[in-house]
Amino acid sequence: MVTTFLTLGGRVQCTQCNALSKRSRQRCQAPAIKGKTKCRFHGGRSTGAKTAEGRARIAAAHTVHGRETRAKRAERSAKLAELHELEMLGRKLGMISGTMVGLDLAKDDFAVLQGFLTGNQ
Repeated sequence: MVTTFLTLGGRVQCTQCNALSKRSRQRCQAPAIKGKTKCRFHGGRSTGAKTAEGRARIAAAHTVHGRETRAKRAERSAKLAELHELEMLGRKLGMISGTMVGLDLAKDDFAVLQGFLTGNQ
């Protein structure tokens, strides 16, 4: 949605920045850069990566919500798999007993788990 409004005391007509606030969901009140839809505060001056190396650097650094990358997800998955294997070994050796926390087993899954614990894989 492009909104034109007057600025500089009504002497200049321009488009309004269409960036939204995450908190209040209000549109930015600043004028957009000429030929763009964002103001200088919200990336209107950005041209983006031009070279193949620059685009590769952006793809490698891409994060979701700034908290984790693909590498961190893969590392966490590997650690959880290792932890699961250690827990299964502890159960097989009788060092760990009781129900598994956070595990909702169906009947066929329970049979597979019982087979693993008894050594009949």
